[in-house]
Amino acid sequence: MKARGVRGGVMLSLSPEDTLESCQETLAEHAELLAGDVVLEVAGKVPFELLAAVVAKVELAGGTVRDVRPPTAVMQAGSETVIQPRTVRSGSRIVSGGSLVVLGDVNAGAELVAEGDVIVTGLLRGVAHAGASGNEGAIIYAERILAPQLRIAGALAQGDPNAADAAGSRHEVAVLEGGAIVVRPWSA
Repeated sequence: MKARGVRGGVMLSLSPEDTLESCQETLAEHAELLAGDVVLEVAGKVPFELLAAVVAKVELAGGTVRDVRPPTAVMQAGSETVIQPRTVRSGSRIVSGGSLVVLGDVNAGAELVAEGDVIVTGLLRGVAHAGASGNEGAIIYAERILAPQLRIAGALAQGDPNAADAAGSRHEVAVLEGGAIVVRPWSA
């Protein structure tokens, strides 16, 4: 079991290799963090008894399990497109050996890395890196690009922290032109 701090509490990541003993060691090391909100990230087939024991320990420490979900970080080998079917939360990192499609928003504090294109159907507030292997023809597309940092191949652009989060959709695309990243309205 791994423990990491997240906004408002702690995230405990369980995997099929975890045992009750290893979980109890981790929980004892992070006992002070268990008194708040806890998110359980469950990868693979974790025995229900183990999950129930962790929830009981959290409640005994005065905490509350607010969410149980699959891992948000995705690693994909080869050149396949990775499709993330929901919003990417802060602290998540998604990596794709091909293109990456997010069906939702990308929250501030999240990071997307793809060797191909990065496509976000909602707002992009996290860091995005398209063409991570040097593909200068890669693009970053989103309903609105409000990212603090964009990368395409080896180029880097810092976002404007004072940019207005205007209502409505503009659909924007970031491309590499003359070695610089340019963000412009999308036109089909």
